[in-house]
Amino acid sequence: MRIAVLNAFLALSGALAKADALPGICPWSPLQAVNQICVSPEFVHLASEKSHYDATILQSAWEGPEHCVNDTCIFSNKHVGDGIVLLTTERNAGLARNFPPVARSEAILPFHVAEIPGKGVGIIADRKISKGETIMIRTPTMLVQTAPHVGLEPGTRDALYDLAVQKLPSKGHDLFMGQMGKDVYDKIETNCFQLYIDGSNESGSHLGCYPEISRFNHDCRPNIQYRLNNMTHTTAAARDIAAGEELSISYIELMLPREERRARLRKWGFECACAHCSMSDEQAAASDARLRRIEELEGALETFNETVVTADTGAQLAELYETERLHIYLGQAYTRAALNFALFGEEDRAREYARAAVDALERESGPGSADARAMRVLAENPRKHWTWGKRRKGRSGKGQ
Repeated sequence: MRIAVLNAFLALSGALAKADALPGICPWSPLQAVNQICVSPEFVHLASEKSHYDATILQSAWEGPEHCVNDTCIFSNKHVGDGIVLLTTERNAGLARNFPPVARSEAILPFHVAEIPGKGVGIIADRKISKGETIMIRTPTMLVQTAPHVGLEPGTRDALYDLAVQKLPSKGHDLFMGQMGKDVYDKIETNCFQLYIDGSNESGSHLGCYPEISRFNHDCRPNIQYRLNNMTHTTAAARDIAAGEELSISYIELMLPREERRARLRKWGFECACAHCSMSDEQAAASDARLRRIEELEGALETFNETVVTADTGAQLAELYETERLHIYLGQAYTRAALNFALFGEEDRAREYARAAVDALERESGPGSADARAMRVLAENPRKHWTWGKRRKGRSGKGQ
């Protein structure tokens, strides 16, 4: 199973209208977002009524509990995404049912699915995809509570899985069964992502299966990053992607030397031959050394090691991440750099890296994430941030 690392990193608290409108309906204000769309109150009312109607239909379409084994039951809804089936407790199913409905935002997908030599099925960009662009937003086709997946007697578990898959409509069924794996259990193990639908409570641990996402192949320096919110899976471009380039995600933690990455990836039945793993031994050794240096600098920044850390240490860390093409981790690197410059009282550099952190963190965790909000506060006024000037020699730390 793929593990989503959902780590809230250092969350430090701290328009023109594009549609014609009658005067007085949508008066312009300089506080409006530039991309705001001006609509009439009547349209907003009708849209709100339709949204409420659609949500009511989705709620009424749920079936279950069915075929219960102990506390694990089947719940299904043919109208969510391509169909969804849950194998979980009634309490968890209630939480999942009440998550806000998600609309698929893309009109025309910017890629096509193709056979990739040596890899099987993969995804190829049809045009240039810009950094930060949303690729797909998907709800799971199957959501399985981790405890019964691991703990149920295999014969009982497999019978329950077979019943669950039959609850999917034809498209969802075909998508799910088209994934790698010899049976339903194996498909879940190989393709699904760990997520929590009840905070971090262990009883809320589930495996979410997103068949279209499973078509992304692994790369140790991926160009796609993903996030999980409630049970919604969102993928976005971690950097600019050229037409004809394969889209890739990471199946594992990437802050590992080449041989350890390859060893972990053998679980998926392949020897990683991505560009980063195919480097010469000399190049791989240099990369591994940079990863060790990243670990050292992060440790020094974390413990406020004054014999090692200078104002530029955070920027050096960020540069190492960039050199290593670890685009999916740049948010945390820029955050450390911004905080460190603020600690040393360097206003312009603190603001520069805080702004870069906001951009990266919104790709990684979403526009409303606590980390992105915290960096936005720092970018607006470094001198009023609680970190301001606390490491400057001879200063009290109150700023000037």
